[in-house]
Amino acid sequence: MAAALTDHYLEQHGYEVITADDPSEEEILKLAPDAAGVMMISQPLSNAIYDQMPNLKVLARRGVGYDNIDVDFAAQKGVWVTNTPGANARAVAEAALMDILVLARQIPQTRVKTRQDGWVAAHELLGHEVGDATVGIVGFGHVGQLLAKMLTGLGARVLIYDRHPRTTDEGTFVDWDDLFRQSNYVSLHLAAVPDTIHSVGAHEFGLMPDGAGLVNLARGSIVDEPALIAALRDNTLGGAALDVFEQEPLPADNPLWTLPNVMVTPHIGANTLEANRTMSLTAARMIDEVLTGKQPEYAVNAPVLG
Repeated sequence: MAAALTDHYLEQHGYEVITADDPSEEEILKLAPDAAGVMMISQPLSNAIYDQMPNLKVLARRGVGYDNIDVDFAAQKGVWVTNTPGANARAVAEAALMDILVLARQIPQTRVKTRQDGWVAAHELLGHEVGDATVGIVGFGHVGQLLAKMLTGLGARVLIYDRHPRTTDEGTFVDWDDLFRQSNYVSLHLAAVPDTIHSVGAHEFGLMPDGAGLVNLARGSIVDEPALIAALRDNTLGGAALDVFEQEPLPADNPLWTLPNVMVTPHIGANTLEANRTMSLTAARMIDEVLTGKQPEYAVNAPVLG
């Protein structure tokens, strides 16, 4: 439905729309080398694509993160890069809340226990109530703010880390180490930039209370994955709910698939009908704004225009 709405919007504005079933760089170049705009999800695009698409004016990311594009290089080639901030915030915040609840009730461990030892034995595992917990939110953008409101409604104590602390009724801003030291659950909502790559690792896991859980719906590269696996194996961490990974799809031999205290989902945090519709239409609007000579509302670079 989202794709049909997007196609209709662009066609109504006078554009020819070509849809790629496999939106890889190779498929884009095969189907539409003369395209003026490309709407993309999360597949990486190399810097080589610009010389092969001489008419390209805009890469419209259908989502928030844009670490799959070298935005500075795109700017040097005169190409706008845009995103859709806030369009999937409710979907991702709801997914984060779900993951926190899953960890609180020890659902991954309960499923394993039920299969291995039986229905009655699984009752030995007691969960926790999030309303009695302290939850740390790392990154207080659109998603973090909505998640804080949801958690406050449940009665949880909310701690927040952000590079730009401010006054809010939804939680208390603390420094980095204090957040990990005090939080029973930590939910990551940071952009993947050089300063945040592998910023959550053994040091942070060692600070967290016994039985604490980690939720990541941001980017896999934020977490030091080997350190995470080690912490989950030795129960330094009680559990993790992970929707994003440094390598996607997650390789079949990755230990995260088999650890009993981990829930793996395949990068579906924003995968709701409502979020997809809003992201698609916003990305289509960004394409139209660029191609009609306007500065796009949600630009993430400043192209060098000839």
